[in-house]
Amino acid sequence: MSDNSGLLVTNNSATIDAISHYLYQTIVSIQQQHPEWITPKYRSIPWHYPKYQSTLTNKLSKGLSNVKNQDSLKLKVKNYLQIILTPEFINSARYNVLIAEIDKHIYPEISLVSSDKITNYQVSDLSTNGTKLVEPGIAILLLDVENLPLDPETEKILVDICNYPIQIKVAFANWRSMGKKDEEFHQRGYQLIHVPPGKDSADLKMATVGASIFLNYPKAKEVLVCSSDRGLTHLGTTLQSHGLTVYQVRKYKNQITVLNSQTGESKIYALSVPDIPTINQFIIQLQELIRAETAKIGQQWIKFSRISALYKETYKLNLKDVVATHFPSQHSRHIFINYPVYFAVHKPSEKSQTYVSIFNLFKPQKKN
Repeated sequence: MSDNSGLLVTNNSATIDAISHYLYQTIVSIQQQHPEWITPKYRSIPWHYPKYQSTLTNKLSKGLSNVKNQDSLKLKVKNYLQIILTPEFINSARYNVLIAEIDKHIYPEISLVSSDKITNYQVSDLSTNGTKLVEPGIAILLLDVENLPLDPETEKILVDICNYPIQIKVAFANWRSMGKKDEEFHQRGYQLIHVPPGKDSADLKMATVGASIFLNYPKAKEVLVCSSDRGLTHLGTTLQSHGLTVYQVRKYKNQITVLNSQTGESKIYALSVPDIPTINQFIIQLQELIRAETAKIGQQWIKFSRISALYKETYKLNLKDVVATHFPSQHSRHIFINYPVYFAVHKPSEKSQTYVSIFNLFKPQKKN
């Protein structure tokens, strides 16, 4: 590839370390977004953990150091990639982009000549408005799904706000109570982290994971903390102290607020939501969901939290927002308490969850 292919690369530890680190970051990014591109043997390894980072980078550095020239180094890199990544990725255009980036480290003398060709494919180095950034970087999105359900349209707003591409998205929730939400967010490229039921469980886990972002992702420049819980303010302060720009994203009714912690600037974006159903439509919707879930699991009593999740999943509305429209001063569960003719409510103890069942099917009277 180069007239200097016979030059020795030994003792160039800086180049070897740079390539090893870049390969590690690539593997972490692929695992976050497309785990199917990693071979089954290495797919389940949590590469983003610090101990695996040091293990992998040390192994790569040691293996790549035993080469005689630049072409041998490139061949060695390709061999490692073929071991870790699937043929689907190796045969894709993304693989060519990856090799082009590695060539910049192996053949620095020709990187300037080929930079124009490479730039056409380096989407990761561009901001969302197409302006080339001074230095490469990524944005990371942390989402409390239970506290702030983020739909694809709202996510597009956040993409436009960031100056760097959102390459890593992590969603926290008790996925057992979220219906098919885990499948939906997985398809949208999120890494899913399960938390046990309990108040602020997702926020506490998010704070734990988020506090080490600057260590695990040195290319991170921006972090979006998506939760309406103000207890995560400390996480934003920690990340900002390490040079990251933090966006605090909160949702209230039909709008989201995005606060730039670096500039103090706050912006409000209105969200489009489906029409609120009438009370008769609402009762019918709830009974249909309960009947379907009863038939699915073979149990008459359904948890209120499960009904709430199913309603959000089916009608793209928060159950509490519909209840607040018709009964402004009451809690969500009062929709079942207010209509004992149609619903039966059971709460075994003060600390237990509320269970709901159908008492009578609702049949609205026809007008003459």
